[in-house]
Amino acid sequence: MKKSFEEFDHSGDIGIEAWGDSPGKLLENLSRGLYSLMCRSRVESVVQRQIKVFSNSPEGLAVDWLSEIVSAADVHGEVYGAVRVKATGDGWVEGVIEGERYDKDRHELRFEVKAATYHGLAVEQVGGLHHAKVIFDL
Repeated sequence: MKKSFEEFDHSGDIGIEAWGDSPGKLLENLSRGLYSLMCRSRVESVVQRQIKVFSNSPEGLAVDWLSEIVSAADVHGEVYGAVRVKATGDGWVEGVIEGERYDKDRHELRFEVKAATYHGLAVEQVGGLHHAKVIFDL
């Protein structure tokens, strides 16, 4: 399998392309890509946040999942470094993100990610692998 994720530039914004051998692994790898955009530093797993989202489409599920991470970081003033998708079902996903409170003396922020977008969004299964491309608004 290729790398779990990689970044790409998109006219003033930035995107993540990710792969996984299951829908859950794909969402985990998209999450890791998002974390890498938000913070360059090592992040300890001190706090856990439960996430559960529902959508009628795989595209909506990816955007809603990533949006929950962006929202949690903003609301709680945290950075994240670990993710575990616990279950996926017909249009829903549930999991845990782990991180710690942002500390300006320890964490080097990279980009202020405002949102995961539907612009150029693609979620598909190719040759047995799940693949997604998501562009983030900075």
